[in-house]
Order: sequence, then C-alpha cells, then structure tokens
Amino acid sequence: MKLKDLLRAVVYVTMMTLPCQRASAQAESSLRQQMEIVKNEHHVNFVYDASLNLDRPHRGGAVGGVQLKEALRRLFGGTDIEWSVKGAYVMLKTQTKATPRPTARRHTVSGYVRDEHGETLLNAAIYDATTHTGTMTNEHGFYSLTLPEGSHELRISFIGYDTHRERISLNSNRQLDVVLKEGTMMDEVVVTADMSSPVVGTQMGKRSLSANDIKTEFALFSSPDVVKALQRLSGVQEGIELASGLYVHGGNNDENLFLLDGTPLYQVNHSLGLFSSFNTDVVKNVDFYKSGFPARYGGRLSSVADVRTNDGNWQRLHGCYRLGLLDGSVQMDGPIRLKSDRQHEARGEVRGTDFGTSFNVGLRRSWLDLLTRPAFAIANHYNDEEKISLSYAFHDLNLKLTHLFSRRSQLSLSVYSGRDMLRTRNDWHEDAGSSEVFDEHNETKFSWGNVNAAINWRYQLTPQLLANFTAVYTHNHSQLKTREDDSTTDKDGVQTEHYLTDFHYQSAIYDAGYRTEFDYRPSPRHHIRFGHDYTCHVFRPQTQGLTNLWSSFSTADTLTTKGRNRHTVHEATVYGEDLLTLSDRWSMNGGLNVSLFSVDNYLFFHADPRLALKFQVADNLSVKASYTMMSQYVHKISNAMIDLPTDYWVPITGRLRPMYSHQMAMGAYWQPHRQWLLSVEGYYKRSHHLLQYNSWAGLVPPAGQWDKHVMDGQGRYYGLEVDAAYHGHRLRLDAAYTLSWNERRFDEFYDQWYYDKFDNRHKVNLSLRYQIGKKAEMFAAWTYHTGNHLTFPTQYVQLPELPDGKPASVEAFERQGYLTGEEANAAFIYERPSNITLPAYHRLDIGFNFHHTTKHGHERIWNISVYNAYCHLNPLWVDIEYRERKIDEVNLADQQRFKLKPRAFIPVIPSFSYTIKF
Repeated sequence: MKLKDLLRAVVYVTMMTLPCQRASAQAESSLRQQMEIVKNEHHVNFVYDASLNLDRPHRGGAVGGVQLKEALRRLFGGTDIEWSVKGAYVMLKTQTKATPRPTARRHTVSGYVRDEHGETLLNAAIYDATTHTGTMTNEHGFYSLTLPEGSHELRISFIGYDTHRERISLNSNRQLDVVLKEGTMMDEVVVTADMSSPVVGTQMGKRSLSANDIKTEFALFSSPDVVKALQRLSGVQEGIELASGLYVHGGNNDENLFLLDGTPLYQVNHSLGLFSSFNTDVVKNVDFYKSGFPARYGGRLSSVADVRTNDGNWQRLHGCYRLGLLDGSVQMDGPIRLKSDRQHEARGEVRGTDFGTSFNVGLRRSWLDLLTRPAFAIANHYNDEEKISLSYAFHDLNLKLTHLFSRRSQLSLSVYSGRDMLRTRNDWHEDAGSSEVFDEHNETKFSWGNVNAAINWRYQLTPQLLANFTAVYTHNHSQLKTREDDSTTDKDGVQTEHYLTDFHYQSAIYDAGYRTEFDYRPSPRHHIRFGHDYTCHVFRPQTQGLTNLWSSFSTADTLTTKGRNRHTVHEATVYGEDLLTLSDRWSMNGGLNVSLFSVDNYLFFHADPRLALKFQVADNLSVKASYTMMSQYVHKISNAMIDLPTDYWVPITGRLRPMYSHQMAMGAYWQPHRQWLLSVEGYYKRSHHLLQYNSWAGLVPPAGQWDKHVMDGQGRYYGLEVDAAYHGHRLRLDAAYTLSWNERRFDEFYDQWYYDKFDNRHKVNLSLRYQIGKKAEMFAAWTYHTGNHLTFPTQYVQLPELPDGKPASVEAFERQGYLTGEEANAAFIYERPSNITLPAYHRLDIGFNFHHTTKHGHERIWNISVYNAYCHLNPLWVDIEYRERKIDEVNLADQQRFKLKPRAFIPVIPSFSYTIKF
C-alpha cells in the first residue's frame, strides 16, 4: 500500500473514533457535574447532606433538553439516592434499604378510658402516632389495639377533656387504663387522629349526644329532655307541638327502638309527651342511629336510641338537687365502702380501676299535685253540695350498682321505674228537703308506666376479646279504673234506688330474656362484634271487666262481663358484623342480623343484611354509602296523632306479615378547619306492610280483633340532610337543614301515593351556645318547618235516598254531630288525602344559666328558659266552615265555599329552675 493511502486510512479511523471518545467521556462524568447541567437549565438548587457521595460516575442518559423530572430520573436512576421536588429545590437523601428480617411480633394494649371520677367514657379516641392506626372505646368504655412490638406514642382524646399522651414500650400484651381530665381549652386535634369524627369513621347516620349536649341552657319547663334534644337533629320530625314525638326518615312513632342500659323501653314519655322518661341527671351518653344501622340492632324500622347511664363516682360522694317549674329531682352517686377494700388498698390497687363498688341513684317527680290537693281541699270546705278533687303526678327512679372484681371483671345492676298517676273524684250530695236525698260518687284512677331491670356481667376473656352477658326484664303497663255510685234515700234513711258501675281496664307487656355480646379486635384493621339474644314476650292487651248493679227496693239486678287477651311470643336473634379497614382509603362495615319470631303457632324468619362503605378522599374529606334492611314484629295500636296511655302493643298475627324496610344512604363529610364540620347526606327508604285503620272510628279498637280493622300499605321516603357545626372555645353553632318527602299508599283507602300528615318538606334548626363568662352561658334555638298536612273536603253533596227512605249514613252523621236537620241529607266529599298544608311552623327558644359557688364549695345554678320567645301561635288544627251562596236566581245554581279557621293556643312559656351541686 502506498504511503498516501496509508495516511488517508489512519485519518479516517481517527475521525470515526473521536465521537465515541467524546460520548464515553460524557458518560463517565460525575453526578455532581451532571447536577450542574440540570441546575443551570431548570434554575433549581439541590439540597443534600454533605456525606452523600456525588462524585460517583454518572451512567444514565443525557440530562439536557428534557423536563426536570425526566432529567432527575436519568440522573439518579439505578442509584441509592432518592429525590423530591419542593418548589425551586430538589431534595436528595440516601434511599433506606429494607433489610430482610422476621415478621415483627405484635402485642395488644387494652383497657378502659375513664374520667377523674372513674366513669367510663364512650366513643373516646385512641390513636397511635407511630403506626398511624387507632380505635374507639365501645359502649362500655373498653378499647383494644394490637400493635407491632416496640415503642409507641398513644394519644387518647375525648370531647371536652384534655388529650392524654402516653409513651409505651410494647414487648407483651398490656393492660392500660387511662384517666382523662376535664379541660376548658380545646386541643388542636389532627383529623386522622380523631377516630370519633364523622370524617374518619365508617358509620353514617349516627349522632352521639353526651350529657353536656342534652343539658343545654334551654329546656321546656326548665327540665332537660333527651327526646326533645333528638328532635333538633336533621331527618327527625317532632309531629305535634310540645309532644315527645319522634318521626325519623318518614317512619311512625312506634318504629323507634329505645334502649335503657340494653333493655327496651316501651313508654318513653310523661304528661302526654311534655316530658320524656329519661332523667338526664343519670344519663351518660345517647347513641342515636337513623341510617346505616349496625347488625347488633334490630326490631324497629326507623331509628335506634341507645341510652347509657352513669355507673357512679368511684372516689367520693357527689349529688345535686333541682327544683323546676313543674318537677324536681335529686341525684346522688358515690363509692360503697366494703371490708375487703382494705386488702386491695394494701396491695397498692386503685379504687375504680382494680376494685370497688359504686352506686348511682336518681329520682325525678312532678310536684303540682302537692299544690292541687290542698287547693281543692280548701275549695271543697266551702261547698257542702259538691266535692271535687284532682291530682296528677309522675316519677322516674333510676338505680345502678356496679362492682369491680378486678380490671377484667365487672358486675352491674340497673333498675328503672317510671309511672304516671291521674286521679279524679267528684262527690255530689243533694238533700231535697223532707222527701229524698240524692248522692253521686264518681271516681277515676289512671296509671301507666314501665319497670326495667338488667343484670350485666362484663368479662375480658383475652386482651382482644370482651364478653358481655345480660339478663333483662321489662314490664310495661296501663291501668284504668272507674267507679260510678249513685243512690237515692228516702226521709227514713232507706235506700230506694242504687246504681253502681265498676269498670277496670289493663294492658301490659312482660319481657324476660338474655343477651350475649362479644367484642373482638384481632388487629387494628378488624373490629368484629357478634352475639345472640332471646326474649320471651307476654302481651296482655285490654284485660278488662265491667260490673253493673241496679237495685230498687227489694229488686236487684247485677251484670258482670270480663274479657282478656294474651299472646306468648318467643323471639331470638343472632348477629355478626365486622368493621374492616381495607386500605388507607377504603373501609367497610358488613353484617347480618337474623331473627326468629314465634307467635300463636306461626313462625316468622328474617335475615337483614347491613353494609356500609367509606372512601377517604383526603385527611379531612370522606365519602360514605350504606344499605340496611330492618324488620319489625310488633305494633303500637293507636288511632290518635299523639301517644295516649290507652295505646297498647301487640305482636303480628297470622293475618298480617312483619313490617320491613330497605334504606340506602350516601353522604360526604368535610372538615375544612379543626373547628368546622360540614356534612351532606341523602337517603331513600321503602317500607312494606305498614298498617292503617280502615273503619274503626274510636281511639283504640278492641284488642281481640284489632287486625280486622287495619289495612296493609307501603311507604316511601327520600330526602337530603345538610349539617354544619362550628365548635369554638366559647361559641358553638349548629345548623341542620332537611329536605324530605314522606309518602304513603294504601290501596284499600286510596290507590295512589299521597303525602303523610307529617310530610314537612323543609325543616331548619339553628342553635347557638355561648359562654358569656365564667358565671353565665346562654343557648338559643330557632326551629322552622313546613306545616303538617290535613285532609280537606272539596265538595258538599246530597246523599242518595235508600229503599228505607233515609239518606245514606244519616244516622252516622247525626250521631257524630256533623249534620242536623236538613243538613243530614248531605255530606262532605274528600277527593285526596292530605290535600292541604297548614301554615309554616316556627319558634325561638332561649335560655340562660347563672352559676355561683358557695363558701362551702357547692355550685348553684339558676336557669331561666323561654319557650316560643316571640310568641308565634302555631296552628294545631283547623275548623272547617261550609258556606253556600246562591248566584243565579233563575237556575238556582249554588256556589260552594269552605272556610278554614286555624286553632293555635300555645303562647310564650317562661320557666325557671334552681340546681345545687355538691
């Protein structure tokens, strides 16, 4: 080869290898050099620890001419360096490599959360800041949390109490009972740590009311009331003004399950609804469910109110006295000292945690009869001809005894007795000179109420499993006795005529049974509840007797009639549910309630599924959905719009099927700030086999054939509920708005859907609670809702002539006093039920508490409450007037006109009460 050709080949090879050398040089440059390229091109700064090795070779692709994140991926891909972009800064750190190790051992920390007096706290939140997991105390104040072995920081919180922080080193199962101190300042609580917040919990349609929520500064007649506190919630209608009605999501008043320490309460009010049967001096907490019912509850369609009472002070004697406008109360609680206590104290054990016995007793009684009896006695003293007496009183007695055998074992007895008593007497005496003497004696005794008792043994089988065994007894009764005794006596003192009528009536329920409950928490992701209960019901509606005696001289005639009804029923239920955390964002509560109901050789079976889902969109925002099926086997027989003592409960019969309902609900919950909580819930509910009277015109049909006077129907209810709450240090605001539809359909009555009488389209509740100072606070609540529905006649027509010569239904109309004379040939025509709406209902209630501490350290509280402060008279019913006007003298054509006259009677009602605590 010539020299010229050789040189040309060398130059060619050299030129071909130079790009490869340049590329290799770029590839072998350090990470630090490539970081300068990224820094200059994207105008960012790198932040890293000086120990980080950045002089290592860069082996990724070119970092120039690409987006920032792509450049960082090329720069640090395949290395042990993690990066993150924070604005104009790129944060670098060494990637933590997971070293293979055996699975960490897990242990359980469990116990009870109590206040300073030893009272357990329900729905308290227990949160582990180390693993970011948590749980809540159940209805017994018990919690259980299974965590990995090692150090943990627990945070225990409850509304109105200072947050307690506890550092623990967990290397075995541990019992940890926590005491929270009542606080005046609200700690800032991270949303994810507040397990009781609706934003975090899976449960929807639930409201928990503490004693402080119920004992507001306003109360009707200055007597705090559980049911009237529930009436202020969204989705709840109160029905008739002043009454303790509860119509939840369109349901009837008998579709609500009230539990007092686990026992059902059938009669929940006094004085026709002016007062409820719950003495707030002993109430600890109320869990109220209106949708998304857990599987452990059943037996009613619309709501569950689970009321728990205080165990009592374990450390010292405590009590209070209250005197109100119409009633008064006294309450005392404290420890009971036993001889064995010294042995426990010698071992260093703590009263109220390791051992001890406590009591809690509360008595409430109306006191107006203490005034009416002497008032009538004085009036009768100056009336020799007629003597009249009237007395009415009610009382509630609560007693609870609790004994701690150890931290794991506790026994309690809970007793409740409530009774209303009405007695009237009228004696009339007339002396007709020398001829005859007439005497009339009329007496009425009416009483109704409840007796409940429960014996409960709670035992912690393992750190993760709590067992609860309860024996229950319930007695509900209503008794009426009337006596009319008239006699005539001649001048010689010989009785010439005697007429006696003696009538007695009684309706009663006797329940006896047991309930077993198990609370199992195998891990923070599972909370399992299961159990079984059995109840034997004995229904005795309308046991009555009547005796008539008439005598004249030597002739006497006596007639006696008796009647009784009895139904023995066996009811058994098995349930299971699991609150399951699926992931960091998804959780689910699924369960099943299976019930058997045996009555009069008929056996009914129902399996009611329950499901709730939650998606955690963000730490302060969640979305939930639920489906529930509920069944009900008992009915309250009433034909009035308010609860009457003559109403009675009966089980279903072979002619009727059990009521059941399907309810779906969805909601969103947002906490934009620690003091604000906003929520919106929508629901749709369908009920089947509802009952309505078809022909009985009286208040109560005969119990022996009540099922022949009812018809089967359906109900559909749907609506939207919006709630907003602001809870500050001194100011608390709550707003609740409900948009709802309540429709019924009974084909035998009306073959289309029509609105129910309590279909209130709009409802608004606004409440304000303000701490004026250390010695005064106030409460104001404004209530508004669309008026109730009434059925209004649209025509007034002539009745047809029947073969007997009388118009149809003349006797019925005349007997009821609607038509007389010529009017008896005509009648009203009602084209559609619930076709008019009463004017809107609204009122303002305000109340104030004034505090003073005596020199002995006792707290005195004066309460002033004003019901319907601006005295708006809301119509209770309307009177209908018919007017007919002739408009054509030739054709004698008539124009029909109806006129409504609303009747309203309830003005402003001021009241006061005085309370002293010691």
